[in-house]
Order: sequence, then C-alpha cells, then structure tokens
Amino acid sequence: MDRELARSSTNSTLKNFITHESFGGVLLFFCIVLAMIIANTSFGAFYHEFWGMYLDFHIGGSRIIHISLLHFINDVLMSLFFLMVGLEMKREVLYGELAGFKSVSFSVFGAIGGLVVPSIIYIWFNHGTPSENGFGVAMSTDTAFALGVILLLGDRIPSVIKIFLVTLAVADDLGAISVIAIFYTDQINWIYIYFACILLVVLIIFNYLDIKYISLYFAVGILLWICFFLSGVHATVGAVILAFTIPGKSKISKHSYLGLKEAYNKLYFKTSADFATFEPVSGEERNRFGKIILGFKEFFVSSYKNVANFIATKSDMEREVDMHKEHERVEILDTITRYSRYAQNPLVRIEYVLQPLNAYFIVPLFAFANAGVSIGDSLNFNIDGILLGIIFGLVIGKPLGIFLFTIISEKLHIAKRPEGLTNMHILSVGFLAGIGFTMSMFVGNLAYSTSDAIDLSKISILIASLIAATLGMISLILNTKPVKEDDVRYED
Repeated sequence: MDRELARSSTNSTLKNFITHESFGGVLLFFCIVLAMIIANTSFGAFYHEFWGMYLDFHIGGSRIIHISLLHFINDVLMSLFFLMVGLEMKREVLYGELAGFKSVSFSVFGAIGGLVVPSIIYIWFNHGTPSENGFGVAMSTDTAFALGVILLLGDRIPSVIKIFLVTLAVADDLGAISVIAIFYTDQINWIYIYFACILLVVLIIFNYLDIKYISLYFAVGILLWICFFLSGVHATVGAVILAFTIPGKSKISKHSYLGLKEAYNKLYFKTSADFATFEPVSGEERNRFGKIILGFKEFFVSSYKNVANFIATKSDMEREVDMHKEHERVEILDTITRYSRYAQNPLVRIEYVLQPLNAYFIVPLFAFANAGVSIGDSLNFNIDGILLGIIFGLVIGKPLGIFLFTIISEKLHIAKRPEGLTNMHILSVGFLAGIGFTMSMFVGNLAYSTSDAIDLSKISILIASLIAATLGMISLILNTKPVKEDDVRYED
C-alpha cells in the first residue's frame, strides 16, 4: 500500500517535472536566441564585459570570495541544478519508472549507448589532438530542450515516450556527472576530499536516523560543496552527492502520529464548540455572483464586529479569555502544521521548490550567460575536429547508441521494454537526446583550455541541437498520430 502511494506521489511529481521542464525548454530557447543576437550586435562587448565582472566578499580587510559573475552562475547557481538532477535520479530509482532491475536496465543501457557511441565518434575526429579531451561535450542530453520539443507536438505524443525520455535523461545525467568527476579534474587536494568524506558520513547518519529537518542537510551540504570546490573536483558533484543523502521516504513515528491525531481531535472539538450554530452556504449561493455578494456581506459584518469590539469596554477577565482562546487555536494549528511537515517526504519537498527555480531562472540564466558567441572572422571553425566531432556525435551517435544498446539488452533478456514503446519511438527519443545544450556547454567550459575552442564548441552544440530537434520532431510526427476525443475520454 505504501509503495502504491509512493508511486502515485511520484507520478504526480513526474507530471509536474515534465510541465516545468517543457515550458522551461521554451524559455531556454528564447534566452539562447536573445544571447546570440546581443553578442553579435554593438552590445556584444558590453555583454562579455558584464559576465566577466567580479563579485568580491570581504570580512574585515580580507577578501574571502573573488569570483566572476559567469563562474558564479556556472559553479554556484548550477549546483542547485545538479542538486535537482540528483533528487530526480533518486526518486526515479526508489519509486519511479527506474524502480526494479529490468525496468531501470532498459533506460540505463540506452543511456550507456548514448554515452559510448558519441564519445567514440568524437574521439575518432579528434584523436591525437589537444581537443581529444572534449569527448564529454558530445554525450549529454538537455532534458528541458527535448521536452520543449515534445510540448510543441501536444497531445499526439504518448505518455510512454515522455517517461522514457525523462528516465533516459536521468541515467544520461548520472553518466555525464561521473565523466565530469573522473575526466575533468586536474589536481585533487586529498585533504579536502577526506573532510568531504567525513561530512558525507554525517549526512548518511542523518538519513539513517530519519532526520527530516532540511536545514540540517543544507547546512552540512554547503560545507560539503565548499570541500569539493577547494579539492579540485567540480563542486557540482558535491551537490549530487548531497541529493543522494536526502531522505526519500515519508515515514512518521508513532509519537508524531499520536501527536497529530490528538491535535486533530482538539481541532474537531474546538470547532464544534465555537461554531455550533454555523451553517454551510446554500447551493444557490455557490455561483460566482452569489460568492461575490456573500464576500461583501462577510466583509462588512466582520468589519462591524471588529469596530464594535474595539469601542466596547471589556473587563480584563474577558480580554484574558479571548486571548486564551486565540492562543489555543494558534497552538492547535501550529501542532498540525509541524507534525504534517515532519511526515512529508523531504526529497519531494525540495524537488518541488527547485523545479520551477531551475526551469524558469537558473537554467535560462545559464543559457543567456553562456550562449552569446560572436560569429565573425575571429571564430575559427578549423580547430582540430571539434565541429564535426560534436555534430556527428550528437546527431548520429546519440540515436544510434541508444537504439542499438536498448535493442541488444532486450534481445539478451536483461532489460524489459516499456509497454507501448515501439522501435521508431526509441529512435525518435534518440534523436531528441542529441539536443545537448545545457550539460554539453557546461562540460565544454571544463574540457577546453582556450576561449576559441570553447566558442567553437558552443556553436557546434547549437548547430547539432538544432539538427537533432528537427529530426526528432519529424520522426515523432511520422510515428505518432493525434489522439482522438474518444481515446481521451477513455483515458480519463
């Protein structure tokens, strides 16, 4: 029963996630276009200078923080994005579509194929060059953009395609984060890693003791982030590790349950005593006009009572009784709120807050700050094989790897295909997975050592993502059909 409730809650969260990510993808597109327009106008110099401004934080005469605005977005704000990614991974594995070995293995094998094949293609174009290390750019999926494309096609897209895309992207993100931690760390300061391990043990103990105070996790999580930042390992990895330690279950203790039950009993008897003569609004007054009239009536009646109570003289005893009753009501409601909040799932609570924050602010801001590349004579398209490696890796390698690895895993009976998902659906999702904007640009900033190579990688990512989105949209249109009204009523 608890498992079914958890799955129901997860399905609701997944729908919210898809909604936020889809609209976030549309906003992301406009931010990219706006950044490209500004960067290639007379405001281009100001655009680059603005993101290069430094943020300084001083304590006394000592400068504690000295970081550019661009790095603040990429390293600090994007940690909240990776925290949400980690929460999504854990939720899907615990209760979602990735729960169970065969269910998770189908998406995981597809993600592995979508990581391996594009990397091979990229390395083939850049073997033996300084840009060989940029293979991670060609293997990442931007879930927001991909879901944004699906949003444009409306109800004709079956839910199984959306779920497969989301679960595939979650597994893909885990692979991309692993690549960042392993391949894009130059030097490791092991002292800070040891401190990070101690903090990780503290977080695991919090989880084991079923501590639900989110502020404690964030307090230790900030210290964990600082340790990773100073260690040389990219700090966003610390955000993902923090996400894995957040409790993902709604377990309320017997003491809390009895306290909640007692508070509800008090509320019931209190309202029965105070509002014995209360009568519900009649059916005739429940239309919109009736509600407006009733609202005006209640406003004037309550205002009259308040003025009358203010003017009327009350004895100290009467005032004390009124304050005592008010205190009892507040105490009861506060008890219910406290115990109810403690019973909530911390993972879902944090994800619920982070989803709109990331979809509508952090990721679009990241896109606007990073996508502005000046296209002119200074842009060198012949730096090693970056252009061809990224385009062929994302456009061809992604769908080919996802399709081959999922089919092979199914033929070997080590993975189970989701019901209703056809081969052409898998290929269509593979094309959409080639949209690699956010994660690809994030990796590109780490992988290349020169600004020219970084700019070329951004242009290559934009070209590849545009081609992949077009192919994915065409493939979905050809392999899906509009939902009939009868089918909609049947599903409802």
